[in-house]
Amino acid sequence: MTPSFLDRLRGPFALAGALAVLLAGAFALVAGEFSVPSRMALAAAVLLFGIYVAIDPDKALKSVTGRQWVYGSNTTILSASFIGILILVNVMGARFHQRWDLTALQNFSMSDGTIKVLQTLPEPVHAKAFFSGGVSDKRKTEDLLKEYEARSDGKLTYEMIDTFQQPALAQLAQVNVDGTVIFSMGTRTQSTITTDEAHLTTALIKLVNPTSLKAYYLTGHGERDIDQSEGDEGYSDLKSAIQADNYVVEKINLSAQGDVPSDAAALIIAAPKSPLLPDELGAINRYIDGRKGKLVLMTEPFANSNLNDLIQPRWGLTIGTGIAVDPDSSLRNDPTVVIVQQYGITSISKDLGTFSVFPFSTAILLPDLIRKGVDFNGLAMTANTRSWLNSSREILQAGPDDKKGPLVLATAIEEISNPEVEADQPIPGFQSSLRQVKNRIVIFGSAEFVNNALIKQPLGNKDLFLNSLNWVTETDQLITTRPRLPEQRPLFLTPVQSNFVFFSGALFLPIILLGIGGLIFWSRR
Repeated sequence: MTPSFLDRLRGPFALAGALAVLLAGAFALVAGEFSVPSRMALAAAVLLFGIYVAIDPDKALKSVTGRQWVYGSNTTILSASFIGILILVNVMGARFHQRWDLTALQNFSMSDGTIKVLQTLPEPVHAKAFFSGGVSDKRKTEDLLKEYEARSDGKLTYEMIDTFQQPALAQLAQVNVDGTVIFSMGTRTQSTITTDEAHLTTALIKLVNPTSLKAYYLTGHGERDIDQSEGDEGYSDLKSAIQADNYVVEKINLSAQGDVPSDAAALIIAAPKSPLLPDELGAINRYIDGRKGKLVLMTEPFANSNLNDLIQPRWGLTIGTGIAVDPDSSLRNDPTVVIVQQYGITSISKDLGTFSVFPFSTAILLPDLIRKGVDFNGLAMTANTRSWLNSSREILQAGPDDKKGPLVLATAIEEISNPEVEADQPIPGFQSSLRQVKNRIVIFGSAEFVNNALIKQPLGNKDLFLNSLNWVTETDQLITTRPRLPEQRPLFLTPVQSNFVFFSGALFLPIILLGIGGLIFWSRR
């Protein structure tokens, strides 16, 4: 063979050697190991590169020491370094889980309630998520379960099961709905077919506490309808929120039933518009005296009810007859829609990170002399002394006899049977292990603050009520801030704004870029 012929073969041999190296890497990736085909391809690459060098060693040496090689090698090293940094970042991200939520409403941040549930799991929990390949929520659910696993410090693990590839597993688990998540702890299981944070956390709560508490809702006196979903005045969303905290909610008419059932964990009375009958007051008093009664009362200004006959003889406080007015802290320039930013030092409100709104509220008047063994704690107060309890129905103007602020709009009352240990409780509102609770009651001066319109808003109203219910029933582990349901935030544009957005992208920006390009071209002529 002539030297010119061999010289023409140098390039193909080098190219074939490079292809053999790539082939060896491809075999190794597919097989998951450095298998025989990979070794054979790598040996062929060494042989081909050896032939390339043997044909003309001097040219081979010059090709790796010339300027073009140096530039090419620098580019290769920089590219390899960049790829290596990306690999290192991904490895570190997989090993050390950390996220930053920069959204306005913290849409991707886990709530304190979920974190509390995960960190207090009594046993290891395993989650199985059953999804087909076409379900859009699969990735979101997997990301959420990954966050649950990280926050639980290893107590919760999960696996994603493709129902197309593994249909037998779905049949064994009796899964009929695509997107079902099943939590298991020991021999217990709990499933959910809605995979947002609120429903997943509710399923975990029910898994850990399989026995639901029963809260009875008093009816028969014009109270808000707890099943009404139409309009803003109903309480159907409140009922759903109570059920999400592992309660069963049932209506009760005491005039027909006679007594509060023995399985009652709490009795909810929501702004009756007519007085309770004497027999009904007697039934509630028997419930309080005989079975460590737990009450959540809601009232409203100028109510035609006799709730004071229930609470004043027993605890000494009274429900005001006027409407709370706070011109310095109100919503929509309506001083009767009070914004509450001042909470008491209690376990109910200590984790509330946002304000609450109390529309059409009255005040709770605490007694001057507190009876021994009874602990009063203000939950929600107006901010300053410029507020007042307006006694007039016609005008909003502070009268000489109107009570001046700050006003107590919600209060928590705890009566204990061993008041001698009261001195051992340094911070009011936090339960001591020495205290023997006789009864607990929470009174809210507003019935509108948890209606369907407000309980869905990103306010403190929902958590304040549910924390109060859990404090009353002594399930303090559920006192926290809860996961929010995803909120839609549509952007409404005027015709002028819409035209500006459209033409900015379709016309103005291209014209500006063409103009800049023309100026640069003209300046270089």
